[in-house]
Amino acid sequence: MSMVTSCPACTTTFRVSQEQLKQRNGRVRCGRCRGVFDAFKSLATLPDEPALEPAPDERTPATAPVSSAQGSLDIGAHMGMAAGQPPYAGRVAPPAARGARNRAGWPIAAALLALALAVQVAYVLRDPLAAALPGVRPALERLCAFAGCTIALPKRSEQLALDASDLQADPARPNVIVLTAVLRNRGSSSVAHPALELTLTNAQDQAIARRIFLPSDYLPHAEDARRGMDALGTIDVRIELDTGDLRPAGYRLFLFYP
Repeated sequence: MSMVTSCPACTTTFRVSQEQLKQRNGRVRCGRCRGVFDAFKSLATLPDEPALEPAPDERTPATAPVSSAQGSLDIGAHMGMAAGQPPYAGRVAPPAARGARNRAGWPIAAALLALALAVQVAYVLRDPLAAALPGVRPALERLCAFAGCTIALPKRSEQLALDASDLQADPARPNVIVLTAVLRNRGSSSVAHPALELTLTNAQDQAIARRIFLPSDYLPHAEDARRGMDALGTIDVRIELDTGDLRPAGYRLFLFYP
């Protein structure tokens, strides 16, 4: 009786011996398709026939095939395989070829990592980037539309000016005063609306009341606050106040960012 095994990739059948298979736990390479497989999985026995070629000399690393046209079988000990290493089906590329393919993918992987890092930096630093580089704000807004974030408007008090202001009593309502003011953005980029600090004073210019108005207190629409003050634009402010028993003789008005 003779032991034979078959390559699962090309179905080539080979004569093997127990001693040869024990060398690397049955891991062999097909001499025809060069695929590596476990010879024990397809091991079978056949009666000896004259058509089968004799087993190779023990000094050779290959066993004789059942058909001489089907090539040879390499024992795993001659393939540089470490003990316990699993077999691989199909043709095994040389180490140099595998290394070349791996190196070819490095630039693409590096570019993808750089792009991901740039997106993360843009997301984290979107507010200062939009303030420092107004030209990139549209791109950052598209990023936030996808990520569900918002971009805060820059707060640049040096661009703001109070062009005019006035405080008058309402003739129809004795305890009501009306504050009017014109705010101007002198810069070339949009900025956030400032807060207003109104201080009422007496005849000795001493503070008798103080009130802070946020943009939502003096702007007619909430979306105006989100849009900000346009470059070189102005805003007319009108605020009515009930002073009660106070009789202010003067006032002070300041612009600031909280």
